[in-house]
This record gives sequence, C-alpha cells and structure tokens, in this order.
Amino acid sequence: MAGCATAQDIHICSSTLSATISTFLHLIEDKLIYYEKSTLIIFLCILTFNCNSDDDSTIAQNCDIISEIISEVEFNLINTSNYEITEVELKSDCLEITFSFSGCGTELWGENLYSVNAFYAVFPLQRAVRMELINEELCQAVFQKSISFDLTPFKIEGQSEIPLNIDRWNEQITYKQ
Repeated sequence: MAGCATAQDIHICSSTLSATISTFLHLIEDKLIYYEKSTLIIFLCILTFNCNSDDDSTIAQNCDIISEIISEVEFNLINTSNYEITEVELKSDCLEITFSFSGCGTELWGENLYSVNAFYAVFPLQRAVRMELINEELCQAVFQKSISFDLTPFKIEGQSEIPLNIDRWNEQITYKQ
C-alpha cells in the first residue's frame, strides 16, 4: 500500500486499518488464530507508519485545478483574448499563472488549462497550452489573480522534460518530470 498523503488516501488507509482491525478481532474472538498482543500491536504500528503524510509519490497536492487534454477542435475554440498573463511560475508539478482581467470580482471567474495530444514536429515533443478564463461579468474594474494548475496530465511517456508553449506568454516553460 502506498502512503496516504491526500485526504482520499487517508480515508482509504483509515478504512483499510478499520477493516484490518475488525478482521483480526473477529479471528481472535473465534479462536481460529491466536495472536499475542505484541504481534497485533507491531502489525498495527507498521500499518500506521505506512499511512504517513511524508509520501513523495503524491502528485501536485497543492495545485488549485487539474489541467486537461482536449481535442484539437475544442482547443482551437478557446478564447484567450479576454485576459492578460502577467507572470508564470513552475513549482514542481504545478504551473502558477498570474493574470489580470476586468470584471466585478474574481469569485465568479472560472479557469481551465488545456493542451492537446497533437505535438509540434520537433524533438523533444512540445505542448501547446491555453488557459481559458470564464467570466461573464460586465464591470470595468481590473483585478489580478493567481491560480495553479496540476500539469501531471501533460506528461509525455519516455520524455523527462516537456517544453510548454503557453498562449499569451512569450517565454517557453520547461516542465521537468
């Protein structure tokens, strides 16, 4: 069993631990198997330490939104003219994009990050990336917002570095796996 760093993993580990304890108690009560208390305690300790939050295999826990791969037709229909990207920063598997847009506030905005499985004809393979901002407010105030996107769906098998060409950003970003 892998470690339990996310809330879902903790729930699964908690359920597994409860089921394991229940099974052991049932076996002990039915006197099918005799366990010494120390053996049971050691087993529970091992299971508990396996469900720690220091597992490095969890992916992009701190990103706000998971990026998606979509069809070329959908990708080409994304409007990117309704915002201005002011900063891009890569933090492990998260791509943080700071952008500005006019509206009434940032609470009602929706953001997505997309790519396609059609690659530029160069090696290493590169991804075209577009951020979509969904905002139907008609106010003139200008706001700035930062949001991070989980890039793990953009990984390319057999390639440790993936150049990202982000629409409305002039610099190529290299995502390292």
